[in-house]
Amino acid sequence: MRIGKIIKQEITHILPVFIFFLVFFTLINWIETYLFERVGMEKIKFIQVVLAAALIAKIVLVLDHTPWIDRFKKYPLAVPIAWKTFLYWIILFLVRLLIKFVPIYWYNSGEFTANFNRFFASINWNLFLSVQAYYLMLLFIFVTFKELVNKIGRKKVLELFFG
Repeated sequence: MRIGKIIKQEITHILPVFIFFLVFFTLINWIETYLFERVGMEKIKFIQVVLAAALIAKIVLVLDHTPWIDRFKKYPLAVPIAWKTFLYWIILFLVRLLIKFVPIYWYNSGEFTANFNRFFASINWNLFLSVQAYYLMLLFIFVTFKELVNKIGRKKVLELFFG
């Protein structure tokens, strides 16, 4: 019975994150698809959008179980929002770099330095950092609402937004 309760708690913790990012990543994907088709680039597939939303949900779930995530709990709301947004964003940045690096390292035998240099040369940094800026904005919005719900309660937030 305890395992079922833990699983339910984790699912209810991760589901809002997943749905939030799935919706907004789908919107971003539509915009990118329109822009990419105009310049002849390959569009992003929906499964990639789903995996990106799941990845961020997993990052949030894991970081929320660390002891230092609530380091600034007693400060005004702006401080924990900025702290959590920064942590989620930095971890997401590192994970995205790792996701791009592993295939290059895995499939290209050779020394680490050569693969590392090939990795940095292969990234379209303008696109990578543009997407990272979108993630920062979305993480900020998500964390702000999450902290508001934690501070004033789910029922009160629903009442404020929907009457």
